[in-house]
Amino acid sequence: MTDNALRAEAQRQAVLLAALLAPCMPAELPAGWAALPGRGAKSAAGLQAYRGNAAAHAARALADAHPVFAQLVGDETVAALAWRLWCSQPPAHGDLGGWGEGLAELVASLPELAEDAYLPDVARLDWCVHLASRAADAAPAAEGVAGLGLLASHAPDALRLQFTPGLALLASRFPVVSIWRAHQPVAEGDNADRFAAARAALAEARGEAALVCRSGWRVQVSELSAADAAFTTALLAGYSLGRALAGQPPEDFTAWLVRALQAGWLQAVQPHIPGDTPS
Repeated sequence: MTDNALRAEAQRQAVLLAALLAPCMPAELPAGWAALPGRGAKSAAGLQAYRGNAAAHAARALADAHPVFAQLVGDETVAALAWRLWCSQPPAHGDLGGWGEGLAELVASLPELAEDAYLPDVARLDWCVHLASRAADAAPAAEGVAGLGLLASHAPDALRLQFTPGLALLASRFPVVSIWRAHQPVAEGDNADRFAAARAALAEARGEAALVCRSGWRVQVSELSAADAAFTTALLAGYSLGRALAGQPPEDFTAWLVRALQAGWLQAVQPHIPGDTPS
């Protein structure tokens, strides 16, 4: 291919990409479109088909990654938000399962959604659950959590805790765990008011901390107390066990450890090397 042909192809691709991503009305076409060879009414109609297809894929991907948020706002709002996000933050690669992280910030910036101030954190929790579902499997240990015996033989300052892949913690001033649980599937025949707890928590203006962890193929969302959440956050930041216990102690470390082991939060107990991570 000649240099002129390469430049022409690069120009064609750039204009096509701008056309697909441009947040404009269907009747509008990006600058430079008409100057390209063969860009008549038929190709303009094709462009709109491509754009419509992209919008549909964006809405589907956003709803799949944020199912609770989608239930709260409805299909039309999801579709509108998906296109705005697609235009401002287009996918970096072909796997749309990894696209949509910016939804919470977009929602927080929109005055028309400000009345439901909990929506950005619901979107953040949805995204944490989505990432956990896509996380790598935890490395198998011969017997339970690797290095667990170090807790008995080493001082806490000499240890750090490694969590399983995909584990995340979201501390919110809203009852995000209650809202998330209320929108999970229920067993057939269960006639209980599954939204009652969420309504009560919202009425109390109660904040909640959500710990997200994958257990096998299923993602679990657990609520932590404020003290346990602060302690877990310090550990996730890479602090030694001793520093986390001294600075952000949990309500009961033994109870926290038993819960972490039973729920599969921990992957390993490791020696803490000063300088590699916060001490």
